[in-house]
Amino acid sequence: MYMTHYMELLTTTSNLLIFMALPVVLAETAAITELVILFSKKSSKTISFVNKLSCILGAAVFLLIDLYIFREVIIPLSENSGWYGLIDKIAVGFYVLGGIIMIALGVVSLNFFGEFLGRRLQGGIRVGLLAAFLVISHVAMIAGMADPRLDSDYRILTEENAVSSSVMSEHNPSTFSHVHSH
Repeated sequence: MYMTHYMELLTTTSNLLIFMALPVVLAETAAITELVILFSKKSSKTISFVNKLSCILGAAVFLLIDLYIFREVIIPLSENSGWYGLIDKIAVGFYVLGGIIMIALGVVSLNFFGEFLGRRLQGGIRVGLLAAFLVISHVAMIAGMADPRLDSDYRILTEENAVSSSVMSEHNPSTFSHVHSH
């Protein structure tokens, strides 16, 4: 089966939990609680706390994930021409971009700009960042699930130009496996 590096990353249960389930639960919790805050007439301290906590934890999780993706995926694939084409780059790039948006949301949630921005503008920025995250993360998921052979630039790895069976398998063979069958 042909798949992008994005999907290869998610092929183990532990990676699925770390790279998909945890960030999605935090982001969706932030989005839902933000909507409750936005549309409720009375503010709830519990909902506000859960919202702030999910934004800050989401930012921390995505900071660690993005650093990992840069070090273990983007840099090695770029150095070794290991990308499967533009679709592969879009999937991984948009995933990282979604993380950067969540990190920005966490910074805003820490109220660093509270007095400067004001409560209403800060709320608008938070809603905008959440909306951007949802769009960007769905682009990453769609591109990640696409067959990389749809891309005219898809390069089939051969024994002559393959650095390893998978760039990611070099770092932890028990976690990642190259699932392309040629």
